Amino acid sequence: MSAKKVRNIAGEIAMLALCIVILIPFYYLAVNTFKTPQEMSGSPLALPRSVTFENYAKAFENMDFVRSFSNSLIITVVSVTLIVLFGAMAAYPIARRKHKMYKGLLAYFLLGYMVPAQTIMIPLYLLLQKMHLLNNIAGLILVYSSWCNFAMFLYQGFFKGLPMDIEEAAMIDGCGPWKCFWLVVFPLLKPITTTIIIFEVMWVWNDFLYPYLFLSSNKSFTLVMQVYKGVGQFSNDWSMMLSTMVLVLIPVVIFYLIMQKHIVAGITSGAVKG
Repeated sequence: MSAKKVRNIAGEIAMLALCIVILIPFYYLAVNTFKTPQEMSGSPLALPRSVTFENYAKAFENMDFVRSFSNSLIITVVSVTLIVLFGAMAAYPIARRKHKMYKGLLAYFLLGYMVPAQTIMIPLYLLLQKMHLLNNIAGLILVYSSWCNFAMFLYQGFFKGLPMDIEEAAMIDGCGPWKCFWLVVFPLLKPITTTIIIFEVMWVWNDFLYPYLFLSSNKSFTLVMQVYKGVGQFSNDWSMMLSTMVLVLIPVVIFYLIMQKHIVAGITSGAVKG
């Protein structure tokens, strides 16, 4: 057996072992949702002796799933839509205009992207308080949509790979800049737009920090906040909490499995250009 083949086999074994280690927490999460609390504490990694769906029933009842799912869905859809629109519209003139002002704008936006979110928590809270948007999903949407720097950065890299001939032809045919962008340019952004949507949906849906800071009413809680609500002061029903986590993860996992094939295509066609 050649040395190259031995290295390949060793690499595959190492990756398989790493994969198993990564999957253990997911196995622990899933298998314990079908156990009683006593069985879970006694043998957490063993298969359940008898499958029970009581934990899911209690979790579904206690977390107000329909309302929380609606809040998460509205926040995610509206926020990601605004991020895509703002990011694309900001990136277009920055990528196409040659004036130094636009290069300065790019540096300004990238500088804002580099600022840690933790450093602006108090100013954000005070700003939403003055705008009467605390404990309001509209305020949370405003906060999420303001983080369109990442989308703008990916879009401007993608624009550099698009030839200007199509836009010039559209201008000759009578299209103005606004009409040219939406009817000619924006449809060409589908690969990178899909990638941005995937990343932003995963971030907004799974985010805990901003909902924890800006939402305080059970009526406005997202699904992720329902998991935190299950944490008691003196004791926790871990089997029910794990079931709640699974219910929270199912929608985003389904979304990711449907959309994952577009991630590599979008990144390689846009983000690495320019």
